[in-house]
Amino acid sequence: MSRIACHRDDGELVGYVYEQDGQWVPTTVFGYPLAAGMDRDDAEDLLRGIGMSVLIEKWEYLEDGEWMNAQIVEAKPDHVTIAVMDVDFDERYAATRVVTAPVQERLRLRR
Repeated sequence: MSRIACHRDDGELVGYVYEQDGQWVPTTVFGYPLAAGMDRDDAEDLLRGIGMSVLIEKWEYLEDGEWMNAQIVEAKPDHVTIAVMDVDFDERYAATRVVTAPVQERLRLRR
């Protein structure tokens, strides 16, 4: 699979698109798919519209068989750094984790 970088007008990398079965899939900077296949122009438009803002959305991280709330701290093409939120006896804390790409089995948007 060959990814093609997608940038905003100011040059900021907002994600990647790749072709799969004749359709284009838009992904985050770290490769998380944001939509089902579409034409390339629509995939790139989607990334320019939400490619960066989706990073501040609520995410979930799989650890020890349990999905935990997470927040993205830093996103790079080969990894993403997250803060994993946990609640233990009413004390809230966050632990940092680095998740290497591909991330789909351990990181997902919270719906």
